[in-house]
Amino acid sequence: MTVTTTSATPAGSYPVTITGTSGTLSHTTSVQLVVQAAAPDFGLTPTPSSRSIARGGSTTYAIAVGPVNGFSGSVSLSVTGLPSRATGTFSPNPATSTSTLTITTQRNVARGTRTLTIRGTSGALVHTTTVTLVVN
Repeated sequence: MTVTTTSATPAGSYPVTITGTSGTLSHTTSVQLVVQAAAPDFGLTPTPSSRSIARGGSTTYAIAVGPVNGFSGSVSLSVTGLPSRATGTFSPNPATSTSTLTITTQRNVARGTRTLTIRGTSGALVHTTTVTLVVN
């Protein structure tokens, strides 16, 4: 027997009666279904998903920290995938709602398209999202 709940299912303990029947035989048993409250969590949403910059320039992305199931903590942010001679900083960091990721490049940074991975950590919770950076 499989019982499926959704995020809208209220937390609580529910009595369940299971009946098995074979021909004229029938047996029942009772169990308790315990639905636990969904754990607080967060999501990361970058805006925009892609930016183009000239070598020696800088650009920004807005990183929204979206609370899920009553999450109210702060999220520490980091970025990987930057080309050599480029830096990424977040302000504020850690963040509770929105942070701005600023990417700054030197004039001799390599041209190309990079996928940057943004990582958010709050306690044991870790989520990532990606953005694209095009250096012209």
